[in-house]
Amino acid sequence: MKAENDRLQSNRKAGVTLVEVAVVVCITAILSGVIYRMFGQQVDQVNNNSKSSQYYMDLGVFTETLKNDLAMSKAVQSNPDGMSLLVNPDGNPGSITYSLQGNKIAREFRGLEKIFRFTNPNQKESPFIFRIEEVNP
Repeated sequence: MKAENDRLQSNRKAGVTLVEVAVVVCITAILSGVIYRMFGQQVDQVNNNSKSSQYYMDLGVFTETLKNDLAMSKAVQSNPDGMSLLVNPDGNPGSITYSLQGNKIAREFRGLEKIFRFTNPNQKESPFIFRIEEVNP
């Protein structure tokens, strides 16, 4: 009997059962889902950081431009939607105008216009992140 049993076991082929395959597939699916979600969160974080960096770079360019214009201005006049600066950069008097238009600030000098846009980088379709107000001392 023992010899017959040993002969039957030796004739069996080594392999995996359907249950083992199903368990491996389930574990692989769960791990893939977790990794995909973690990857998606990392991509979102990188995008938010990139938008924040771009926002602060744009804000720095605007601030530096305004600072330089104010440094060479002879007079500042307030307008309902912004301000005008009287400048004389090359001997020819001129006016630099800053105007607030929705979520952007337009700078105009001698017919050339430059637009500065500012939105909150961490929220879609967000309103203007800061306001310019005249303060009377």
